[in-house]
Amino acid sequence: MLRINQSVVEHIIAPTLVTFFFIGGVVAVAVSVGLIMRSPQLFRLFERMNRFVTLRQATRAIEIPRDSSPLVWKYRQFLGIVFILGAIYSVWGLFDTAGSSAIVLMLTKKQPGPFLFWIAESLRYFLIVGGVVSIIVGILLIVSPDTVKSLEKIGARWYSTRQLTRDVDKMNLSFDRWVTTYPRTAGLILILPALGVMVHFGELLLKRL
Repeated sequence: MLRINQSVVEHIIAPTLVTFFFIGGVVAVAVSVGLIMRSPQLFRLFERMNRFVTLRQATRAIEIPRDSSPLVWKYRQFLGIVFILGAIYSVWGLFDTAGSSAIVLMLTKKQPGPFLFWIAESLRYFLIVGGVVSIIVGILLIVSPDTVKSLEKIGARWYSTRQLTRDVDKMNLSFDRWVTTYPRTAGLILILPALGVMVHFGELLLKRL
């Protein structure tokens, strides 16, 4: 598993990142030169290309609350049995202490050290607790649905990411106004780091050819 991950990083992820940063550096250099020498033409090009995309409109459909409680209460006995049987099977398998060592060995191809074994053991106990809670919920769904409804009223809360990120979705054009007012200064500030990025990642890209 570890060798496969290293191969993916070396042959796919790393070349992709190098190419991405090189192209970004080339574009940044071109924009810098345009700001210094041809800012009116560059601003007209930007006006044609600029589009404001609001995430609030794109995520409206998935932010609508949908209540699945009627379906749960209609099939509560069946769902309770599924919860109980699935949780019992999971907890029974998780009680095998050799499982933690086997998981670490499968991922690293090495015998687990103390730290990795501790992480695997902590995850195992966490899943066992989750399985026990699932068994309790399954039993309550069958024999005491009113208790589950009471717990649901206490714990159920709906949070809208559209409301939490409302200010993030507003346009802030202060930097754009500064660049429009001082295009040559902005170009001179941008061109040096852009050249550094282009040259550095260009060298890395040439070494890989």
